[in-house]
This record gives sequence, C-alpha cells and structure tokens, in this order.
Amino acid sequence: MTAIDEQQTTGTAQEGIPGSQLTVDDATSATHPHLPYADAVHAALAELRLWPDLTEAGTRREGTVMGKRQRPELFARLEWLPGHDDLATLDVQAEGLIVEWSHLGGWAIRSGRDLVVLDVDDIAAPATVAEAAMHAALHGLRCACEQPPPGRWEHALYLEIALVAYDERQGARDDDDA
Repeated sequence: MTAIDEQQTTGTAQEGIPGSQLTVDDATSATHPHLPYADAVHAALAELRLWPDLTEAGTRREGTVMGKRQRPELFARLEWLPGHDDLATLDVQAEGLIVEWSHLGGWAIRSGRDLVVLDVDDIAAPATVAEAAMHAALHGLRCACEQPPPGRWEHALYLEIALVAYDERQGARDDDDA
C-alpha cells in the first residue's frame, strides 16, 4: 500500500489529525498543516511539566535571494526565556532555550549563539522532541549524555502529505508571480 492509498483509506490531511486539541478547518489545514503537530509536541512537553514561556507556530518568508522570493517556511517555536526555573545550567539559564521545527530543516535547539540540529526524524515523535528539550534544559546543548529515543510521530504520514501539497501550492503561486 502506498502513502496515497493509506491516506485514502484512513482520511485526508484536510480532516486534521485524530486526537488533536486544535480545531483546524479546511482553510487552516491548507495554510498551516503543521498546527496539530505543534500541538502534540506542546502536549508532550506538558506531560513532562516543561512549559515554555512562548509558543509560536506559523509561516515565515525570509525575503529574497538573487531577486527571487524565498519560499515560505512553516515553523513551530517553543521558547524558555532567560531565568526560567526549568533551565538548570548556567549558560542556558542566562541565554534561554529555543526548540524550533521547520518543515524545510527539521528540529533544532538553540541557546544564545549555540545551535544544535537534533539528530531525530524531521517529524519526530512528540515525546522524542520533549525528551530532547528536557535534556537541553537540564544539561545544556553540548552534553554527551544519552540521546532521546528515536521515533516518528504516529501521524507523520498525514503531515508529510499535507506538507507536499502545501509546497506544491506555494510553488504554483511563485510560478504565477513570475
């Protein structure tokens, strides 16, 4: 069975992700298909009692390169501000912590100028992302401790299909603008 066949037998990306706390209508799921994933990651962090100060999810476009508009990037960003009680190391306590996902680049964790790209699936299981965030909050970004367990989000297939459709729509818009 192909991914498309599985989608047709179990539902469509526009119907949203089963069990999501977000209400995603057809227009929102077309323009921001990653919102249920961001919601699932936030819920996994809540299970660990690691609540970020700021949570954002949306679309950004970083201007132009050589006269061409950059394609939009879907993102989710979770931020613990400097001084947050859950940040245990001095460096992270002073700089704060940002855990960020992009549909173009996957997961990364940043504190100040230090950036670590997580060695996890681009659509990692929310518990995996939450474990990585907890690890960074407690031990810093460069700790050689045990890495979070690998795994994909159980609804990754739906999100992948929605992201491909999103990118195709954006490509068609850019072609129309040219």
